[in-house]
Amino acid sequence: MSSPHQSVPPAKSSHTTAEGTDTGRPSGPGGLRSAGPERLAAIGAVVLAYLAFVVVGTVQDWSLGVRIGLIVPVAVIVWLLIPRKTNTPTPGVHVIGVPRLAYIGVLVLAFCVFFPFVGWPVALWPLLLAPVVAVWWVVRTHTTLSETGLDLSSMTGKKHLDWARVKGISIPKRGYVRARLDDDSEVKLPAVGYDRLRELIEASGGRLPDVFAAAEAAEAERVAAERAAAKAESDAKAEPEATASSESKDEPKSEG
Repeated sequence: MSSPHQSVPPAKSSHTTAEGTDTGRPSGPGGLRSAGPERLAAIGAVVLAYLAFVVVGTVQDWSLGVRIGLIVPVAVIVWLLIPRKTNTPTPGVHVIGVPRLAYIGVLVLAFCVFFPFVGWPVALWPLLLAPVVAVWWVVRTHTTLSETGLDLSSMTGKKHLDWARVKGISIPKRGYVRARLDDDSEVKLPAVGYDRLRELIEASGGRLPDVFAAAEAAEAERVAAERAAAKAESDAKAEPEATASSESKDEPKSEG
């Protein structure tokens, strides 16, 4: 098994991926741009209803917690009305992203921050940004493998790496797997932890080294070397004993 911070040079291969795969990241159209008139009208109605509620609550001097507290359910309704992207995979493209089960954690986080907010909305309203940041992290964090190279997407930006620049991979003790570049620098691969390493290697189509096969081969060589050393040591011990036994047989018997 590769040790931490170990880099293995990728094997050269002309293999190309025949069919694209997808790990949950949709590749088809979606979002507000693909929404039909009916959905756009429903989204607009929800937003206008909330704004009207806020205006009425302000005029009637309702509590700030009641007026602003509906932001979370309104946002959830709007999000559900937005068309989801299709799950049709793009040929030759494989996306490794944060598992969709992470949204359950986002929902739990939203409930956790909502109740303190209602208790003291004036001071604790920034807590509502935590679920938004968590959703942004889930959506943005992923690594895409294609024929052209690696596309890295994080919360703060995107980066493209050509396959020609990738010399190997590095496995740190903690955090994401890293790509080692031709200038000996390392770049983190978003969403690619050790548990997704095999998926990364298979999706690369031979462009990245199979560190698991290399580790198994190294282990097999180590076991074979240990057995050979043990056999040589055993033979070395057995040789003097055989020589002594042979000499004792060849000695002439004394006459009585």
